[in-house]
Amino acid sequence: MIVWVMPDSGARTKEDYRQLVQRFKQEYPKADITVQVFTRNVLWKRIFTLKNPAPGETVPDLIQIPHYWTALLTRAGVAENLSKMDPGLSLSSALYPLRPHCYKPGTKDLYSYPWWFDMSALHFRADHLKEVTSDPEKDLAQWEGLLDVCARLKERFSQVEGYFPMQNSDWRGSLSTRSAFMEIWGRGAAMFTPDLRGTLIGTPQFKEGVKDYITLALKDYMPILRERGSLGTMLSGKASMLISRKQGVASFEGKIGVRVKTLPVPRTGQTPQAYLSGMNLMINAAGSDKETALQFIKWCARTDNQMQYAAMMEVFPAFEESFEQLIFSSSQRLRTYSGILASARTLPNMTITGTVVEILNKILAVSATQIVEGRFTQASLDIELDKAAKEVQYLLSLYEG
Repeated sequence: MIVWVMPDSGARTKEDYRQLVQRFKQEYPKADITVQVFTRNVLWKRIFTLKNPAPGETVPDLIQIPHYWTALLTRAGVAENLSKMDPGLSLSSALYPLRPHCYKPGTKDLYSYPWWFDMSALHFRADHLKEVTSDPEKDLAQWEGLLDVCARLKERFSQVEGYFPMQNSDWRGSLSTRSAFMEIWGRGAAMFTPDLRGTLIGTPQFKEGVKDYITLALKDYMPILRERGSLGTMLSGKASMLISRKQGVASFEGKIGVRVKTLPVPRTGQTPQAYLSGMNLMINAAGSDKETALQFIKWCARTDNQMQYAAMMEVFPAFEESFEQLIFSSSQRLRTYSGILASARTLPNMTITGTVVEILNKILAVSATQIVEGRFTQASLDIELDKAAKEVQYLLSLYEG
């Protein structure tokens, strides 16, 4: 069986998958598994070649996909119908927000299955924040408060070389659409209208939400487009805060002299917002070892394996029992997530969702370059968002009408 995955645990990815495969083969010793790792961008491009592979090209049997790719891949005929393979396969024990993203839209047939998820939160070093505020929970409740704290931190640690108040969570060191969703939602906007037939990308509220996020880079509170080794990090003392979807047990807890606290992402509106990003497993319709792939999916859903993998990846189990076990057997910091989950939102399971995210990522990538080069203007960003809105409306008319 060939498995395509993403490098979700960075430099540890290959070792984590080696351990995972080793555990699986203890129960299924005849399984022959090869894991191939691709970045999300590469996987996005390669996945469209699965329908018509080149002669002699090796294709995967099992693929890790973001939760919002399911509709597109079923429409393209790439995803296998899991309900036909196993009519007893159920989502009854999966966390509720993850369920809608496993079905072919308009049907009760499963075409992908939950594996794990992460959700956005604000982490901060208690020792650093103590230097600039007596009540970090209050000061970090709203986005304006976050920016004010960043200003104070920047002044307080101005003598620390390579210091930035906010660590950049994007693996490329760029600006990420997924990091802007909370600010956009807080402003009352989203990629799509509530009925999913229109887009809000060109609205003032959407533009304000994007502006909220990129202000971190504009004010030099967060590094962008720098060598990875030079980026300010919390553990090195060269950053004080981090907005990330990783729960950070392995990264933060047990580190001598570093006490990290976790809060909801500061709100730009009346209520906190959190982005919940699910990862699913999908069987390739053109795969040659679908039975092993299905066995692996079921094995990954077991509580013991959910707990093991979530710990390795610093993510959350996708099923109710294992999620509760993780939360309530962990530190007080991790229990904060039970409240964050209540306000968490996913992206809709629509054919064009992945394409729209890519459109927005390209716009923010250009903005990042312009900021570094001193050429950025809000007007130029607004123009690009207006263009994107027209493009998305056209895609909606083609695929969602």
